[in-house]
Amino acid sequence: MAVVRSYDEFINEIKGLDERLKNLKVKAVEVDRYARSVTYRFICDKPVDDELKKRIAEKAVKLTPETFGEVFVKVEKIASDNQLVNLAAYEYLKKNYPSVSIFMDESDVSSDVIGNVVKYTLKLPADGADYVTKNGALKKLDEYLSQRFCSDFVGTTEIKTDVEKVNLLSEEVYESELQKIMHRTIKVRDVVPIDDVTLGDSAQYIEDLENGAVTVCGTVTSTEERTTKTGKPFFIIHIDDTTGRTGGVYFTKKNTYPKIKEIKEGDAIIARATLGDYNGRQSLTFEKINRCTFPEDFKPESKAKKNPPRNYKKIFPESATTIKVKSVFDEETALPAELTEKDYVVFDLETTGLERTEEIIEIGAVKIRGGKIAEQWTTLVKASKPLTEENTKLTGITDEMLADAPKIGEVLPDFMKFIDGTVLVAHNADFDMSFLRRDAAAEEYEVRNKVADTMVMARTYLSGLANNKLNTVADYFGVVFRHHRALSDAYATAEVFIELMKIKANREKND
Repeated sequence: MAVVRSYDEFINEIKGLDERLKNLKVKAVEVDRYARSVTYRFICDKPVDDELKKRIAEKAVKLTPETFGEVFVKVEKIASDNQLVNLAAYEYLKKNYPSVSIFMDESDVSSDVIGNVVKYTLKLPADGADYVTKNGALKKLDEYLSQRFCSDFVGTTEIKTDVEKVNLLSEEVYESELQKIMHRTIKVRDVVPIDDVTLGDSAQYIEDLENGAVTVCGTVTSTEERTTKTGKPFFIIHIDDTTGRTGGVYFTKKNTYPKIKEIKEGDAIIARATLGDYNGRQSLTFEKINRCTFPEDFKPESKAKKNPPRNYKKIFPESATTIKVKSVFDEETALPAELTEKDYVVFDLETTGLERTEEIIEIGAVKIRGGKIAEQWTTLVKASKPLTEENTKLTGITDEMLADAPKIGEVLPDFMKFIDGTVLVAHNADFDMSFLRRDAAAEEYEVRNKVADTMVMARTYLSGLANNKLNTVADYFGVVFRHHRALSDAYATAEVFIELMKIKANREKND
């Protein structure tokens, strides 16, 4: 058995079987721990007959550790057809970036296949093109398409100059950054259809809205009719539901124009709309509007803590790797299930001091997914006061480095998204968690994550160490350690955590 030690070695061995497999890719590797089986799902741009599929399966068996009793191979033919690529890209944007796709249709995606590279172009308004470029959406779309088709993908944008639209980012439209909270709704009465008899009588709280399709209601605080450059009428309508205010654009139809024009300040409406986000600002487009009676006795339910935001806005995660973690192709036994079946975020903070009244000046974090370090997230944070010489000496961070850094309130939403649904890990976790919980609460978030402490784990599972400081534990495992910068500490803690989880699993197995 010739077991390989990396994905590249594995796929190159398979490709070497036949010229038809030169563009072969692994779409997925599915491991059934209980059946001790592994299934390799390949995609290929050439037909693979039964004989070649048999050779692939035989090679895969030889390259797979004996830990797996059964090996299955499935090969799907997927060529980079322009029409399929365009549709896949459009559907991906529609699902994951509705605020971008709202002004697109399938014809706004075009592609050219050049050898094994597909170059595709997205036609977007200027603000949409800027958004997908700056927030990493193009890179994510490249990765998604590469997993679907047997090609490499490079995306670009083109400004749509022939689209007629209103600037929905103006200060005339109220903005809402609060998150949707389930089960908080307003029930209106006496609905009089203008656009849609099926619209219903329940709407979300304005302060709970998040991007995507929404239903809102409220008392009209202002309405203004305008026309586009080509003379098409539209209205800017603002409403208030007592939990918040919002406003949006409504493009009239011939049969609705006179009825919408009659709506005035003090009237109540219920509307189906789309809430989008461009460059950090939210915009609302009304699609269906009905008249209604807003309940006079309405009292908002107590507001729960905000949910993590749907999209990153300021600080985005980046791909990351570690050399300490073994893959499915390695000869060693599989990583413990407790490590591979949960997502963990290992983080570290740099602060202006040890007291709870001090401030966070840097956050560094890495995400462990499937037992491997998969992503990193880091940012400097602007302090409200100058750093002391001791601060700079300990952390290497200077006032100059923080001059243009964002404030903690600007980056907390993105960090809450990064840690959402994960177990948090830190060395001396009580210290870091006290700062995180305090600053999260100030932004109306609640940190509900379970927490693991590598200092406590080291004390439990290691013996003979001089102390349980991070550098001591890191040295024990041979982990490279550069002290007192948040991201470096997070990486070291993550690798220490993985090793401690192995020891923990082995200890529990033998007890």
